[in-house]
Amino acid sequence: MGEGVVTARRKLTRNLFCALALLLLFAAPATAETLRPIPVNVIDGTDDRGSLTVLGPELGLSGSEIARIRKVSGYVGCLSPSPSLGSGALYLDNRQILTAGHIFFEPSGNRRSRCFFKNQDSAPVMIDLFVDGDNARFGAVPPKPGSNNDFAVVRLAAPLPGGAPFPVATDVPVKTGDGLIVVTSHPAGMAQEVDKAIPVVQACKVRRVPKSTAKTSFYRSDCDATGSSSGGMNLARVGGELVYRGITITTGPWRDQKFFGAPYDEKGGSVTTALGVDAAVLEAGRSLAKGF
Repeated sequence: MGEGVVTARRKLTRNLFCALALLLLFAAPATAETLRPIPVNVIDGTDDRGSLTVLGPELGLSGSEIARIRKVSGYVGCLSPSPSLGSGALYLDNRQILTAGHIFFEPSGNRRSRCFFKNQDSAPVMIDLFVDGDNARFGAVPPKPGSNNDFAVVRLAAPLPGGAPFPVATDVPVKTGDGLIVVTSHPAGMAQEVDKAIPVVQACKVRRVPKSTAKTSFYRSDCDATGSSSGGMNLARVGGELVYRGITITTGPWRDQKFFGAPYDEKGGSVTTALGVDAAVLEAGRSLAKGF
């Protein structure tokens, strides 16, 4: 294939990605009503999410940690037959991405295609994702959005250059009160304007770790979450080292005004749930990695 054709295809993919991001983040008509800030599921007061490069130092992240987060995390999306967009990050090695499973399926259960990962590095890289049975591990086919099977480990078409995923500390269980740093690509309806090329972060806490009867583990948090937060990487410090703890899966009805700033309340819906990166998720990642 000639260099000109390759360049043209890359430009087309990039343009499609930009169109998809704009469509999903700003699809509502620009009426006087929608020009006002969108109510979001903000737990315990204000929306504390902001730019990684601005908030990172305040959250105790070093320059090298900030650069690593930008390298390994970013957008996960599909273009066909309908668009979807969420967040994801490298998992276990530089050839696979962990994210929410529902991103890859339409509400009907049909699988989406033309899927990709684009990191938010200072020099971003966009790589196709393989979502066929040989190159992807789903918690269920199709997964139920927000459930314990709503995860996917999918293979990149090529390794992410220089990517070093955050480790998984399986010997140190998640516990109530643990501090989290949640990383998302660019959720909808945030209070702050953030450059779409820079990850969004928030410091929040694990509020409860239920006993799971499923093959996966999960925990509840007071992290703010809105549209396109699915698959966001949950980091925490264990022994001074940043480790990968979970992925954001579901939150309360984020467009409902009554959830804006409401106190943490699981029964009332003012809560965010994350799947742990251990148990069945870890098994899926290890299984996929064995192919290389």
